[in-house]
Amino acid sequence: MKTQKEQRQLPALRAHIDRMLSDGWQIISRSPLKLRSGRKTCLVVHGMLIGEGAS
Repeated sequence: MKTQKEQRQLPALRAHIDRMLSDGWQIISRSPLKLRSGRKTCLVVHGMLIGEGAS
């Protein structure tokens, strides 16, 4: 069986977002990627995770 080469540009960011999702954060938008947990919102812009605070 062939293994595929990792193509993600930012694996550490992806791993962090995966942990956030497992902690209960939800994806509320995909372009740009926006996550929410309660009143907290984060946005991924140019490879950076930016907290928007309470919304």
